[in-house]
Amino acid sequence: MVRRFDRVERITLLLFKLAYRQNRLDVAEHFLRALETLESHPEVPGSARCRCAVMEAYGELIRRH
Repeated sequence: MVRRFDRVERITLLLFKLAYRQNRLDVAEHFLRALETLESHPEVPGSARCRCAVMEAYGELIRRH
């Protein structure tokens, strides 16, 4: 089951980056919230990896401003 969440996290991060780079901030915000939700879900194994995805998303925001 870990792979399933890893893949969801990875794809969500890619979609966040795509939306953000295309200046679709409304859409990017939804993907960022999805990453935060994945991080906070107690049943998700490997939540440390998700935290990395959230941090990478925040890093994208910082680099662009």
